[in-house]
Formats: sequence, C-alpha cells, structure tokens
Amino acid sequence: MRGAGEPPVRKLTRIVVFIVCLPLVGSILIKPDKRMWKQEEEDTSVIDYSFKIAVAEDVGVFYYRPESLTGLMMYRVIPADAIFSGSEDYIVRMDEVWDPEQEYLKALSIVCRSNIVYAWEAEQHPDVLEFGRMQFGEVGFHDIIQADAANKVLSDDSRSIRLNEIERAIDATQGAVLTRDGKVITAPFFTTTASDMLVSEPGGGVGFSLNYAYELAVEGMNFYEILKYFYDDFRVTIYE
Repeated sequence: MRGAGEPPVRKLTRIVVFIVCLPLVGSILIKPDKRMWKQEEEDTSVIDYSFKIAVAEDVGVFYYRPESLTGLMMYRVIPADAIFSGSEDYIVRMDEVWDPEQEYLKALSIVCRSNIVYAWEAEQHPDVLEFGRMQFGEVGFHDIIQADAANKVLSDDSRSIRLNEIERAIDATQGAVLTRDGKVITAPFFTTTASDMLVSEPGGGVGFSLNYAYELAVEGMNFYEILKYFYDDFRVTIYE
C-alpha cells in the first residue's frame, strides 16, 4: 500500500533539480539580443603592435601606431564647428543614462580604424604602411599634437576637450573593426553640411555621414545601431 504523501527526500530532490534547470530553460526560451556589440574584457587586439603608418608632412615624416592615427583621423574629419562637452553629458531616458557624444565617437573610431586596417591588409601587411595608400587626403596630424601639447594647461580648451573625448571612444572600442565574411571592409564616410545644419542622409551602404551620425546618437541609437544604419551586412570584430 502506497503512502498518501511523497517521501520528503524525493520531493526535495525534485525541487533542487527544478531550481538548477530553470536558468537553462530560460536561456533556451529567451533568445539573446545580439544587436548590441559589446567588447568583452578578455578580448584583446594586437593590431596596435603589428605595424606603423608613415605620414609625410611638410616638416618631415612621422610614424604613428594604428590607434593613435585613428584618433588623429577622427579629429580631422569631425566638422570643425561641432562642440563637445568635457563633462559627462548624459541624457536620462527610461531609467538609463545616455552619452550621445561617446556613441557617435565610438562609431566613428570603428570607421576610421577599419579604413586603416583595410589599407594595411590590401598592402599585404607591411611593417610600415605609407599613409598615401589610404587616399585619405587630410594631413597636418603633427600640428594637432603640437597644439594639444601647448594647450594642456587649459583644461577647458575646446581642442583638448575634443581630443580627450576622442581618446575615451578609442579606448572603449580598441581593436574593433568592421568585417564581412571574416575580412576587414573599407568604410566610406562623408559630410555635406555644417554640423549645425543637420539633415537626414541616406543609409544602406552609401557611407557614414559625419553629421547625421551624431543626430542618430542624440535620437537614442548606440554606436552599433548607428553603424547598422550606414552599412549593410557586417560584423564588429576585435582584430586579432
């Protein structure tokens, strides 16, 4: 004759099994959101130690590591009248904080870095990449460094603030590039108006609009969503 109640040990065992399996069941039923790329702490990139870029200027030839040149390129292409805040200029929305300046700059850092690495791979991985191979056009990077050094004592100087914000974005996305089918892709970018005359620009592979990308960040897009707006069929990958 069976007892009316289940043995306590068996009941306790079933409860423990249910608790242990619950997270697994949840992970099966809840599909992870992979839209937002996130750099994991264990992800590292060797790209900054793989090669240098030689930039010929009027006063001589200067050599930069990829991450340093990424920041200098960003400084050159951002509209001159764009104003960046030295404080944590967050927007609070739906119980979270948002820094549109950083989301914009992180997207741009990935764009510039991708173009550098794409040119390096196209040249068969030389120890020194000639900057002219990138067809970037802009130079005067040494002037940026000199001017920044001269203005270090002025903590509220707009030039220093811009460079500091760019450096933060580079650190947050270090080694990140756009890839397709496992290969780094070129990432065209352009500007058509002054930064205070923001207008909607076409997305879908045409290129990264230096003006409208910031508007998208203000509207609430993170850096990955901004990149998705302008480019098709890509992944953000840590270059190893």
